[in-house]
Amino acid sequence: MATGDSPASTAIDFETLATHRPYLLKIARLELRDEHLAEDAVSDVLTQAYEKRAGFAGKSSLRTWLTSILKNHIVDLVRKQWREEPLPETGDNGEHEFDRLFDATGHYTRQPADAGNPAELAQQDAFLVAVQRCIEKLPRRIGQLFVLREVFGSDTDELCKDLQITASNVWVQLYRARMMLRTCLEGTGFGRA
Repeated sequence: MATGDSPASTAIDFETLATHRPYLLKIARLELRDEHLAEDAVSDVLTQAYEKRAGFAGKSSLRTWLTSILKNHIVDLVRKQWREEPLPETGDNGEHEFDRLFDATGHYTRQPADAGNPAELAQQDAFLVAVQRCIEKLPRRIGQLFVLREVFGSDTDELCKDLQITASNVWVQLYRARMMLRTCLEGTGFGRA
């Protein structure tokens, strides 16, 4: 064992890293919405992890460590996309769908139904597939922000810094994402009375 290598890092070969590829691809596809970009990102992450495996101390699971590397890589890609892509034209980008959920005073026209225990729902494959499909239908930027927050667990300060947006913009976009997801999930049968 070389000086500075931990036992956990020397036991990591590329084949071990590659077993996590399907999981990492699922996350990358959800966030990037581009098959080729997701494939490239995961390949880059696995290569980077292999090259820096000596830095893996084993304090977290290998999957957690790889997901953290992927998160940082995706944040860089999203930041670059947001700088290079113009904002969408003002107009209908699907946001009108949740306007019907509220009356003129801003109150729900119909209270959300009790969909049951969220932990139990999260264990249902059909629900997870429905959530993934609904996330894919979100406008690109709103979907990316939602995944960074809810899948990767980024906090508001991180998102503001990484994406160079204000905290109020983060909260507005997350609110819109949640309302659009609610509408979409109700359309699939989840969350309806």
